[in-house]
Amino acid sequence: MAIPVEIRSVERPKNTIVVKRGNGPLQYAVVERVGCKRVGESNIPVNGYTIGHIIDGAFVPVSEPVAQRTIELKDYADVVLVDSVSRSLLDELYAVYSTKDAMKIYSMALLRVCYPGVPCSRLSHYYEMSWVSMLFPSLPLSRNTVSAFLQDLGKSYSLIVSFMRNRVNSLTSGHHIAIDGTLKEDNSRVNSLSHYSRKARVEGTMDITVVFAYDIDVREPICSKVFAGNVLDSVSYQRFLTENGLKQGIVMADKGFPKKAAQEAFEASPALHWLNPIKRSDKRIASHDMYAFTGMLDDRNRDILFKKADLGDYYLYAFYDRKRAAKEEADYFKHHKGKPFDADHLSKSDERFGTVVFESDVDTDPGTIYKMYDERWLIEECFRYYKNVTDFDDTRVHSDYAVYGSEFVNFISSVMTSRIIRKFEDAGLFAEMTYKDIMSRLASAKKVETLGDGTWEFVKTTKSTEKILERLGIVEKPEDPPKRKRGRPKKAVDVNAPKRKRGRPRKTTS
Repeated sequence: MAIPVEIRSVERPKNTIVVKRGNGPLQYAVVERVGCKRVGESNIPVNGYTIGHIIDGAFVPVSEPVAQRTIELKDYADVVLVDSVSRSLLDELYAVYSTKDAMKIYSMALLRVCYPGVPCSRLSHYYEMSWVSMLFPSLPLSRNTVSAFLQDLGKSYSLIVSFMRNRVNSLTSGHHIAIDGTLKEDNSRVNSLSHYSRKARVEGTMDITVVFAYDIDVREPICSKVFAGNVLDSVSYQRFLTENGLKQGIVMADKGFPKKAAQEAFEASPALHWLNPIKRSDKRIASHDMYAFTGMLDDRNRDILFKKADLGDYYLYAFYDRKRAAKEEADYFKHHKGKPFDADHLSKSDERFGTVVFESDVDTDPGTIYKMYDERWLIEECFRYYKNVTDFDDTRVHSDYAVYGSEFVNFISSVMTSRIIRKFEDAGLFAEMTYKDIMSRLASAKKVETLGDGTWEFVKTTKSTEKILERLGIVEKPEDPPKRKRGRPKKAVDVNAPKRKRGRPRKTTS
């Protein structure tokens, strides 16, 4: 169908033609001519892309649809902070994985810290809307790509072990290591790791077990390993030590890793020592009269009594905390209100209030043992952040390979979380707000590409948030204005001006 003259006569770029396509406001398309080709004895013109349309008697050029444009407002402060304290992890990943795989693992872990609970299907979305896409551009993180990558990550199990062993080998001599496990809900019927644990069977859910080694001196996880939910602690701990090559330090485990199992596990590693709490009902406490305390720790803040007993091939250490005893006694009375009074039960309980007893193959000062116990809560804090803050309480993957791969990424996220917690503590922020509050403030600090020319600037935020960014070193603290001298500033004196006569000037008379 011929193009109307009034359409063809509209001013448009040179070397273009008007083509009718369908109906509606965009029916007259302006197509560029990009050359010609020889067909037989004739030159046939070659058309290129559509560069615009004739609309209401005027040429309107084609613009990029907003749906195809890049995001020009990105979350900044939280990503930059986590990256600033975690870059050494990327170097550790480079030592084992290819550059592209290392960046992908690091970016996925970073996103899981900044956006707790983000599913694999949404990683690409948060990647594009955050500064991660500026730190590591053009990373493929679509749902199918991430799913396949986690499978491949789990299949390459020896690389995960190499990474963990490298971290263990970097430990400084004399560090104190705490080992503990946590359960994660996993009701998958596909993978073989999902089983009923002793604790979860009552609730009717299945779990997997994640065992951590936590460096109390550095205050971050060193290595981890995934087990089935029904594996005994003594079995998992021995396998954990062997696989990750832990051969030095003092390992603090829990009551599920008894003396006999610890001695068997550590026989091949003379530099690796064990320290385990024992139950208050243990017969050795009474037989060695461990509650007959013989000394007091030199601690200004707490009242701690102790006793040490040499049992030949190992030692017992008993401690009594006066404040803890008072709390446990108050709890006892609270929970026994309205029940028949049992004097014998109270007498036995009263003797145990505020006490803790350890067994260990280490012959050392009781103060050192209690310090390790006192800092044992750090690994419990690590699990709390692992489950709640970073939202890793249940697994969202199915096959064994995907579980191993996903938990490896979660481990990297846990190390990142531990490091930003230390950063917050050093800045004194926990005295004013919670972890969640701080991360919420950081999430509000964004950068915008206002003019679309590649120049990014901060979006104006509240003064309190700006102060937090300054304290964390994300933005530079502005220089203080020069102090103004007290009093009224002196006037400039003209030395050439005639001196004023003394006294009040006379009034003029008319």
